[in-house]
Amino acid sequence: MADYRFVATVAPGAEEALSAELSSLGIPAKAGIAAVLFQGSLEAGLRACLHSRIASRVLLELSHFPVRSADELFRSVKRIPWHEHIDPDSTIAVDFLGRSGIIRDARFGALKTKDGIVDRLRAETGRRPSVSPQQPDVQINVHLRNNHATVALDLSGQPLHLRGRGRATGPAPLRETLAAALLWITGWPQQQRALLDPMCGSATFLSEAAGWAAGLAPGLHRERWGFDAWKQHDPFLWRALQHQARQQLRDPPSSPTILGRDRAGSSLGAARSNLMRYSLEAWVGLAVQPLEALEAPDGAGVMITNPPYGVRLGQVNELHELYATLGDTMRRRLLGWDCWIFCGEPALAKKVGLRANARHPLKNGPIDCRLLHYPIAASAPVGRGRS
Repeated sequence: MADYRFVATVAPGAEEALSAELSSLGIPAKAGIAAVLFQGSLEAGLRACLHSRIASRVLLELSHFPVRSADELFRSVKRIPWHEHIDPDSTIAVDFLGRSGIIRDARFGALKTKDGIVDRLRAETGRRPSVSPQQPDVQINVHLRNNHATVALDLSGQPLHLRGRGRATGPAPLRETLAAALLWITGWPQQQRALLDPMCGSATFLSEAAGWAAGLAPGLHRERWGFDAWKQHDPFLWRALQHQARQQLRDPPSSPTILGRDRAGSSLGAARSNLMRYSLEAWVGLAVQPLEALEAPDGAGVMITNPPYGVRLGQVNELHELYATLGDTMRRRLLGWDCWIFCGEPALAKKVGLRANARHPLKNGPIDCRLLHYPIAASAPVGRGRS
């Protein structure tokens, strides 16, 4: 059985979470920079595609080589036996990341890569593939760093945060993969205590948590993959993995312990639609409830939320009261809970009025964010505050 090298890309700051998640799936992995590396059979790569909630993409490495000139990039790409991977009648696209003193423009790097692929296939078969930037049959990924290129086949196709069956989004939702990474950092998937998002919006956190609790592989409902047209794809292996994943599905509890609250009924409508797409609605309890009137369930658990953090200064100022209310609600209504806030604006985090005991830096797209941990005491504070 062949041994492959894989790269699973991930949001910056979530590398260790992805490495741990893959290890929990029986895939030993090593964290890199915005990526996690692992080796194994083709089954390992397909298993990561099907089961990882945190990975953005899964790439199968085909070659790596130094790049000291544009011609060297072209020649090295052309040496790869593309006829073993790509049908010349299929469509391709090249995603080129990185630059150097030689390759200063990603579009130029992608063009030289495409020329190398096409020339090799034409020489081997007498035919050449067409280029299709939108939904190609086969997508090639090239990463250039420190004058060294890695060429890989994108097994994912579309990014893995696209779980399939569409999505009814609310304003500025988190990507599902990032939400899953944040949940992993809190330790909730490993423990699966009560979970609460008091400002759940379209319920990205809750959908990912419910999928974990239900044993639902996040890729089970996707209909299109980057490996579908790969000449070495093993459809029998893939169907076996899908069958195994279906056998792992669990029945929902009689009373949900994954809870979402929001003051806007319209947001909860989107949340219900998202959950129903994956038959997860029985796993999550939703209710309209403003933050200042939050009623915590009995016992303790994990609270996680992603409040708005504004873009312009005026918007940030308008959110001061929201963050102050959130902090006061946590310390008075969530006694004994582990509370986590994902925040992209330090000035707003200060308005919570509590000292975070841990700060995990992550990227939400281009925004530098922190996942802040506030362990709340089991007894109510003495003194002024809202009730």
